[in-house]
Formats: sequence, structure tokens, C-alpha cells
Amino acid sequence: MSNGPDASARLEAWATAIASASAPHETDFAVHTALTYARGGRGRRALVRRAPSVTAGSGGELVTTVLPALWDALAASCELLKSALGSPVVANGVSTATLLLAVHRRRDGAPPAEGTGGSAPAEPATGGGELLVLARAVAEVSRRLQAHGMDPAAADQAAASAVAALHAGRDEGAGAFLDLLAGEGRDASGERSAGTPRTGLRRLAARVPGLRRSARARGR
Repeated sequence: MSNGPDASARLEAWATAIASASAPHETDFAVHTALTYARGGRGRRALVRRAPSVTAGSGGELVTTVLPALWDALAASCELLKSALGSPVVANGVSTATLLLAVHRRRDGAPPAEGTGGSAPAEPATGGGELLVLARAVAEVSRRLQAHGMDPAAADQAAASAVAALHAGRDEGAGAFLDLLAGEGRDASGERSAGTPRTGLRRLAARVPGLRRSARARGR
């Protein structure tokens, strides 16, 4: 994953990676939804309002979308996530399954399982205590997803998958992606401050079907 200065490339790559991990059925419009969310304003509000949760129909099919709620949960948890990803304590790779187990044990008040102890999935050289840093972040993202109406189990799964993907790429721009998603660089009025990359997002908007007109209007 590129760690270059192009904000649009970073947003596009990370949106696709997170969607692949947490909502693979939505990868086709991951970039569209992430860009819309990152631009803020009415587009962001409409996006979250139209697709607040994921619900299983009578046949088990997905009838609403995960990504808008996930972008909102990640953005709202931005600082906690960046702190967890930057912690020197967590230095090894972790899987979604391991993070799920750590979150469940944290909620149950049980001590975290060590890397290969008990029923925990094997994670070489990753002590259970280290996982508490990431488990707290997963629990917060899941809590915010549930506030959107998502089923707790589905929220835990989506949150753990997203955090595992972010952790795997923590040295490849994960924190910068979270800043872009959260709208870092906007002042209190919602306008971007001087020096904040915007042209990259505008170029990406022009490439995404349905966003060209919006990009032109913002450029006037």
C-alpha cells in the first residue's frame, strides 16, 4: 500500500483494503462511500442516514450496507485507533479471530489468553496482555456500530476485521487514512484549513461515477 503524498491514492487504497476485510460484498463502492464521507457536509450526513446498519433478511441476505456506518465509527474513534496502532506494546501481527476473542474476554472480565494458551488462536510472540490495547479500540468501534443499529455480533466482526487490517498496515499510512476519513484539517466551520490536501480528493471524485457533478460544483 502506497505511503506517498497523494491523499486520493491513500484514501482509495485504504477504503478498498478495509472493505475487503470487513465488508467484501461492498468493495465495488468502497471508494465512493469513503470519499463521500471524507468530504463531510451534507454528503456525509446523507450517506450515514441512508445506510445506518446491516440487517439480515428472511433469507439471510444483506439488505443494507456496512461501510457508511463503519466509516463513521472509524472516524469517531480516530484518536483512540491511532493511539492503539502507535503503541510500542503491540508489535506483532494479529488476526480478526484473536481480536474477537480478546474483546469477548475483556467484556467477560477474564484475563486475556496468551498467544497459544487455552482456546485462543495461535499468534506467535503475541502476549494476551498486549492485545488489550487493540481490544479496547475494537470494542469502541463496535459500540459505535451498534449505535447505528448493527447487530452486536456483526458489529464485533466488522470492527475486529477493520482494526486487524489497520494494524497490519500501521506503517503504511493507516493513521493518515484515519485522519482523511475523519476530516482532519477542517476548522470549526467545516472548511478545510490552508495546506490541507484537497486536489487529490477532487481528482478522485471526478473518476468515481456519480460524483463528477458534485466535484464541479465544489470547484466553483
